[in-house]
Amino acid sequence: MKVISDKAVKKYLEKHLDCNTILEKFQPALLSGLAVYAANPEKIIPPRVVQLSNNANSDTTHLFMPCISPSEVGIKVISGGPGNNSKGLGFQGCMLILDEITGSARAIMNANTSTAFRTALASTLGLSKVIKYNESKILPELTVFGVGPQAYWHLKLTLIIYKESITSVNIMNRTLKNAEILATNLKSEFPSVQFNSYSYNDDDDLEFVPHIQNSSIIFGCTPSTNAVIKNSYINKDSRYPKFISLIGSYKPNMIELDLDFIKSEFKDTSIIVDSKEHTLQEAGELIQADISESQLIDIVELYNLELKDASKYTSPSNVILQKIVGLSIMDLSIGKLIAEDITSEDAVIVDEF
Repeated sequence: MKVISDKAVKKYLEKHLDCNTILEKFQPALLSGLAVYAANPEKIIPPRVVQLSNNANSDTTHLFMPCISPSEVGIKVISGGPGNNSKGLGFQGCMLILDEITGSARAIMNANTSTAFRTALASTLGLSKVIKYNESKILPELTVFGVGPQAYWHLKLTLIIYKESITSVNIMNRTLKNAEILATNLKSEFPSVQFNSYSYNDDDDLEFVPHIQNSSIIFGCTPSTNAVIKNSYINKDSRYPKFISLIGSYKPNMIELDLDFIKSEFKDTSIIVDSKEHTLQEAGELIQADISESQLIDIVELYNLELKDASKYTSPSNVILQKIVGLSIMDLSIGKLIAEDITSEDAVIVDEF
């Protein structure tokens, strides 16, 4: 059995991240897992357990997320709450990967980086299908709302894939200093890209709006209960494709995108999701905008559509909207790939577990 630390996961990803590997190895693995789930959702992902700690000294909520697919069997456990946040810990997580035939333990992996990576990978799965990396009409800026690991990996993967098209990145956050820190970190990795930092809380200074409007790709990575991506921020010129992927809201009371925009632009246009069932239970934007299952198209269905069917998921203003809530099959399919690839140089091998 392999014991894989978060440091080892980061090291593995750094070794293997280039455009071809993302598009030809990681994305197909994730799409394959989602296809298996879509064919038999209830059997592949049994009901998860969500429970507040029974320890009187803890306000932590524990989530146990199982997966039983023909190729991936295991469970992801994540825990978090106000106490963790006050200590700077955020969510803590790990993944147990079992042999799909015998059930014997194959690996235990820290899930922090792998979760952020697989979520960003899911966003790029939809993105690279609807906007090709050599699309001539793509706008030259890229915008993200949020500064955590999710925001970092969304920017990193997109800049690798669209390196010939993106010249400027806008990092939006409630606190300007944290946006500047992320910009500095990414600048060292992508020195040819201009990084701009803004606070979206400053209503007296909206200099960032033209930059967002000059973005064909917008990511929402904020756990917000109020829309941070306003209707007025989005370019409505139908000559240019705009792709918005939202991953920050995970409860019915949480939203990132202006509800009026969703209602007006997606009344007769499909929204891309990773799971119809789970997004309608968890995604505040879809719940509060009264979106029905018939208005959704999952990523597997998206990949089965012909190019001529693009009007199905493209709004009148040429906007494509995607909402990702995350599924255990996503964690296990990417976790298993990493666990099988990673060598004893980076992982701890337990011969007799």
